[in-house]
Amino acid sequence: MIADRRVKHVVPSIDPIELAIDVLATYRLTRLATADTISEPWRRAVLGRVGLPPAESPGATAQEAVEADGDPPRLATLVTCRWCAGVWIAVGVGVARAAAPQVWSPVARALALSAGAALVARLEDG
Repeated sequence: MIADRRVKHVVPSIDPIELAIDVLATYRLTRLATADTISEPWRRAVLGRVGLPPAESPGATAQEAVEADGDPPRLATLVTCRWCAGVWIAVGVGVARAAAPQVWSPVARALALSAGAALVARLEDG
């Protein structure tokens, strides 16, 4: 008789509530890193470090400076592109959930609540 040597792969179960919280936390962190007014000075500092001049119009954002440049440095794109930064932030969120769930959970919940409040405010504003 031939022995059955198939390897059984164990897929960890994902709690749907934790997944939803992590999705909202990822959204909030991505928005904070790439678009929120409070982090604009940080984005401008990054652009300055990589040698990208500020946008020409007064009060222009880092995003506008990157869009105005024909070939912006990758780091400048990373700190202003939600799709680009979001991938890396999602990886960090996944690692945080796996490596330190007891530490990450309250942080993730606070970020998720903040994201939820922001999304509801957008609905209110129409």
